[in-house]
Amino acid sequence: MASRELGEALIGGRNVLRALTSRTCSALRAATAGGLAVLLCAAAVATIIPAEGAEVAQDPVRMVLDRPTLTTLEGGGFAFAALLGAPRAATLAELRSASPVYADLARWIADDVKALRAEMAANRRPLHEVTDDNVGRVMDLRWLASPLASFRLIGVVNRTDRRDFTALTDQPSCGEVRLVYRLAYRFQRGATTYASRLPVNINAVFDAPRAPDGACPDLARIWTPPPGLSGSGDRAEWLAAGPLRGLSLRQIEVNAQVVRLPSGMETELGGQAIYLMRVFRIEGDHLVPKPLENTPDVARLSKDAALKARLVDYVRSHLPEIDRGVYQLPDAFLAEKALSFSTFGSARTANHPFASLFTPSDFSGLPYEQLSYVASPAGLIARLDDNTCTGCHQGAATAGFHLIGFDEPGTSPFNVVKVPVSPHLHADDVRRRVYLSALAEGRTPETFRPLSMAPPTDWSRPGPPAAEAAAATMACLLPQDETALRTGWRCSEGFACEAIAHNPRLPVGTGQCMPKRAAGLVSGMACLSGEVVPGTAPYLDRFRIVRQINSPAPSASPSSYTCRPAKLGVPGGSAYRQCTEAERAFFGKGGSGDQRPEICAFVGGKAFDLCVATDNFAKCMSASVARGNRPACGEGRFCREDFMCQALPSNLAGAAAVAKDTGYCSPTYFVFQMRIDGHPDPERGVR
Repeated sequence: MASRELGEALIGGRNVLRALTSRTCSALRAATAGGLAVLLCAAAVATIIPAEGAEVAQDPVRMVLDRPTLTTLEGGGFAFAALLGAPRAATLAELRSASPVYADLARWIADDVKALRAEMAANRRPLHEVTDDNVGRVMDLRWLASPLASFRLIGVVNRTDRRDFTALTDQPSCGEVRLVYRLAYRFQRGATTYASRLPVNINAVFDAPRAPDGACPDLARIWTPPPGLSGSGDRAEWLAAGPLRGLSLRQIEVNAQVVRLPSGMETELGGQAIYLMRVFRIEGDHLVPKPLENTPDVARLSKDAALKARLVDYVRSHLPEIDRGVYQLPDAFLAEKALSFSTFGSARTANHPFASLFTPSDFSGLPYEQLSYVASPAGLIARLDDNTCTGCHQGAATAGFHLIGFDEPGTSPFNVVKVPVSPHLHADDVRRRVYLSALAEGRTPETFRPLSMAPPTDWSRPGPPAAEAAAATMACLLPQDETALRTGWRCSEGFACEAIAHNPRLPVGTGQCMPKRAAGLVSGMACLSGEVVPGTAPYLDRFRIVRQINSPAPSASPSSYTCRPAKLGVPGGSAYRQCTEAERAFFGKGGSGDQRPEICAFVGGKAFDLCVATDNFAKCMSASVARGNRPACGEGRFCREDFMCQALPSNLAGAAAVAKDTGYCSPTYFVFQMRIDGHPDPERGVR
């Protein structure tokens, strides 16, 4: 399929293969020509455009990630600056001057960063904006008023299904529409273009409008595109006149990486990062913080026994709603700010606020036999944690984000993302499609939500569905904890769930699907397992390595696997095999449906570290990496926790055929757009 057709598939969502399974879809091709497309499968995250003139059944659009369409929308009034009342502001320097609302947003973020920085300094973790040393790095707040940067639209998301949650608030709606923006810079010095995104996301959440009679309109129809749309202009015009018309801004959500601790100082954790999460409503020219949905204020509840007891009572009296995953905790219990911690985010106690507050005994004696999903007190705590901002933030996420979006042309070839969504979003898109299909057919949608780390699920039958088996390195429930949920999941054939970062303080243990036999071993799998040891503050957590796995060889070779240590920036270590000459040339590889488990891509080294220190990666990166085997990834094939799917560089000899379908799993913070440090100066750029 041509890349133009794929872009239409992404935005149009036309479905001619309703019966496809995600296994079938995993063999379908994705393309990223100019950031145009990802294939959103009918049973995974893709749809297909039929042959010209064929009869089609049209599905409502669920996500718009097509880069040209998004750029056209920005020019038509949906730029971030336009939403904040300053449509002519082309940079954040101009926006801060022209928009009091944005100036207030920048102030809130700056105040939170400064407070965290002071706290960490008091705990002997000083932070620096620019440094070549193995010390903590903090977000350079000048980016928020940079003459080189702006917040770019990376996705439009149809969340009609969110009506289930807004119905429980004092502001019910017909669902939500989300415009997701990401901090990005672009400037020219001589013949070199410097362009990258940074891990600072803003989610503008809008309420879908009601019909004049107060009823919800037929949103499935409104989000279904007319036939014959061609080109980004037509697509953007249809969106603006239809699904995006008459929206009412509900809130602005912030998800920003604000601290990164390099692997050189966090040698066993493989580095750390801290993410700030906030939600605001606009009141006049100012922002007012809102409570974070279902996210308890651990510090306040820990000091207030009566309030904590009221929360227990609330949970006990709302068990069926919590079991289904659709509920709203009262504001009295909730936090207005949260910090989320990686690496090993799924195992960090701070990301599990309910496990920090309660033990299974607090929820004993409840009628679990009457529930469909939660089967025990431990499962209840896991369910509650998963519905918090911090829990979902680290549940089958990609560096704490679920939507990354496509890169623009001109991005450094060593800084391009191959897969723009997280494993969770990939799986949840299937549920959203089924929800919209039910509305389109006049049926009551299924409202149940599984845990965010669950694999794709079969939604063809009513009631809580059964998840598919988890693929290699994907999240799983440890065998001793499978009974916490009534409908959990297991690893696929030949793999078993193994704890990589065990935390005995969590009531339900999770791991990664690891091979039972040496034949299943692949470069990039974890080679070190251990235990998370909590510190007096979450950023003081430690990782105690217990044993080495998946790496029988004492040294690297093209025929066997050794272990690359975490201090190189690979959390959990990395099983590693050198490339053969044939692999370096991609001999015999490529073509539609190629499902190789590993690929001769790039690994870091001393030259990479020196390049990082220059804050000019666009200039030096191509000469600073070495070839080495990495896990292959692509549409429907994801990387393990703390890794992400990176595109093969377009200028790599012999890689053109393979790069159409396949990327490689890279440690998240090896990808410069996923880290707040190592970028040019926010005001001067490079000299």
